[in-house]
Amino acid sequence: MDNPIYFSTKAFLLFLIMAAASLGCTSEKRPTPIEDTNSHTSQNSLDVTGTYVGITPCASCEGIETKIEISDSTYKLTMIYLGEEEPNQIKKTGRYSWNKTGNQITLENNEPPNQYFVGENVLIHLDQNGDRITGNLSDKYRLKKQR
Repeated sequence: MDNPIYFSTKAFLLFLIMAAASLGCTSEKRPTPIEDTNSHTSQNSLDVTGTYVGITPCASCEGIETKIEISDSTYKLTMIYLGEEEPNQIKKTGRYSWNKTGNQITLENNEPPNQYFVGENVLIHLDQNGDRITGNLSDKYRLKKQR
């Protein structure tokens, strides 16, 4: 038992077992980086062309009847302010552009907030910063695609 070779071999094996055990017991899992250039986005996976409609909230009226017609590279926006004595209708046309991640469009030639998240058969109107609107009325900012 006092053999130095036996002791150093035993110590070395004990060290290997402890090292292997400590490697297998990490509490944090690190995400595997995804470098798939063919990842799915709204831009490359969904048919965004079509007509989207809904009534969005309005601070000074009953609501804004909103219709956006999207083609391959252009849009036509019509907004009618409901409940006013004289109907107030705004029409805008222009081009739209995709964000870098391919999930939002920005209506060019239109004042902010002019960004929309693109989902399957839905456009979700975003706030001034391009974030989703939260709160009790958040569902009212959805424009559904007509078939």
